[in-house]
Amino acid sequence: MGRVDRDIVKRFLITTANERTWRRDRPVLFLGEWCRLYNRRAAWEHLDAEVVPYHWDDRARYHADCDRLRSLYEELLCRTVATLNAYHGTDRSTRYWRILVGPWLYMFTHVLFDRWTMVQLASDYYEIDGTRICEYPAARTIPADLRAATYDDVAWSQHLFGRAIEWQDRIPRERIPAAAGESMMPAYSPRRPARGSTSAALRGFAASFLAQFRWRSEVMIIHSYLPPLEELKLQLMLGQVPKRWRAPQLDAVAPDLARRRDFEVPSDSTDAFFRFAAAMVSEQIPTVFLEGYRALTRAAERLAWPSRPKAIFTSNLFQYCEVFQAWAAAKVEQGSLLVIGQHGGLLGVGKHVSGEDHQVAISDRYLTWGWRDHRPQTHAAVILTNVNKRHATWNPAGNLLLVTVPVRLLTFRGMSWPVGSNQSACFVEDQIRFAATLDESVRARLTVRIDEALDKKLQTFFVDRWKDALPDVQVDPSVEPLERSLRQCRLFVYTYNSTGFLETLGRNIPTIMFWNPWYFELRPSAQPYFDLLAQARIYHETPELAAQHVTAIWNDVAGWWNEPVVQRARRAFCEQYARMPANPLRVLKDALLTAPARADVQEAVS
Repeated sequence: MGRVDRDIVKRFLITTANERTWRRDRPVLFLGEWCRLYNRRAAWEHLDAEVVPYHWDDRARYHADCDRLRSLYEELLCRTVATLNAYHGTDRSTRYWRILVGPWLYMFTHVLFDRWTMVQLASDYYEIDGTRICEYPAARTIPADLRAATYDDVAWSQHLFGRAIEWQDRIPRERIPAAAGESMMPAYSPRRPARGSTSAALRGFAASFLAQFRWRSEVMIIHSYLPPLEELKLQLMLGQVPKRWRAPQLDAVAPDLARRRDFEVPSDSTDAFFRFAAAMVSEQIPTVFLEGYRALTRAAERLAWPSRPKAIFTSNLFQYCEVFQAWAAAKVEQGSLLVIGQHGGLLGVGKHVSGEDHQVAISDRYLTWGWRDHRPQTHAAVILTNVNKRHATWNPAGNLLLVTVPVRLLTFRGMSWPVGSNQSACFVEDQIRFAATLDESVRARLTVRIDEALDKKLQTFFVDRWKDALPDVQVDPSVEPLERSLRQCRLFVYTYNSTGFLETLGRNIPTIMFWNPWYFELRPSAQPYFDLLAQARIYHETPELAAQHVTAIWNDVAGWWNEPVVQRARRAFCEQYARMPANPLRVLKDALLTAPARADVQEAVS
């Protein structure tokens, strides 16, 4: 962001949508569009206000920062590992702590950098005469685990922006007490076991009974992303008694503020942000890794799981489940192999995917949905979510189904997606432009599927935007399974680079994709395959082109979909990104049994 000429008017800085921190009696400066919620237009549209341009609207800068943050994360991880080992009196490897702490740390590093940079830009380019910072009880600002780290929460955002303002110490500030109910952390209390149904109790009894037939060195399969029946079949193919493992939840542990003073990540760096990040890791590291670490490791040791599994295979417990992460990390140190299955369609395709970096880094073998790259862990396998799903389940006389997703107003990790509230708004506006361009007779058959509950939680108000722009369009709140909607649709429209279109292309369901390539950047290896889809008019880079094509083929979707050029493009693309071999379970069995140990693990075990 280059320096720009602005008026000399001094403005009051507003950092979040918490209107208690606003001033209405003077000119104001909104730190970003996330302060101005769509449903609160009446509260801000008449203010004398400016908005700080979002730093990552410059996507070239975004790419450079993603690369920089990768290096910063590795340095921060190295220092955090040393500090954790010293604090707990352990000698765990970097890989152990990467498996356990890495999911939180890489997200937190990215979040901190975003908040720090926006405060810095506001200080650099505007005359600011004050801001308000909410004072939250210290114990209520520390998360129990990664699930509690809700970075899009307004109160937490206020806290993180406030800490950046305090560290940079360039903006006059006024402290105000947090209002009742504003603190972002729930009270630290024991979890109450949920009351289950009779069928759930029977499933639990069956799982406990079958768990008695575990072998010391069997392949541990848990949350594989396979349909349940296929997961059981895979275990039978491996010569094991099939089991459905479940990871327990731990009670949240309250922070011990006095003892936390002994946990300090070294910050002797010339980089001002790195010093801030190290201090914030020391302050904000979830209690499960510090105060609750002993309870965590005891819980992992007591699990009635294989004691020395040959391999551990999961596709979604590598984060958000610290009990599994602690157990797997310990078993990896004892020589077990960790096999991760791809989780999400952006992986292998997007230019930047921080979650992919982590998943591959902790794996002995990383099972992709068809692609490979230079990293030795990557292994072309199958699209796990499509195993044993029926193909061509669609209705030639059905409706037009458009699937979209709320995009967070505040970014939380580096990936080739829209980031920040400006790009979130552009994302939904593209979809509304698509619908507006459709022929009226086609638009009358349009259903927009969006997770309405998530939309409200994230305060993105995509549903409201749709209803304000095109009140006659039917909105599906995503309560019913997508499969039911797919069987009723004639054409499936996907608006973002993720899993859904890979599943429908793999199942030979007529699919149209469109999104802005400026936000959903592709890595060079993926570009030729998307070019094939573009030539077949499956993929479009503008909503208008996509809408024009939908209108053109609407009366004969099957005729277009079955054209040889379309089917050839679909098959070539799916072989790379949605692979489904004739015997997918055999492919998975072979991949699990032949996974090689990494050199660093072999050296540690020998």
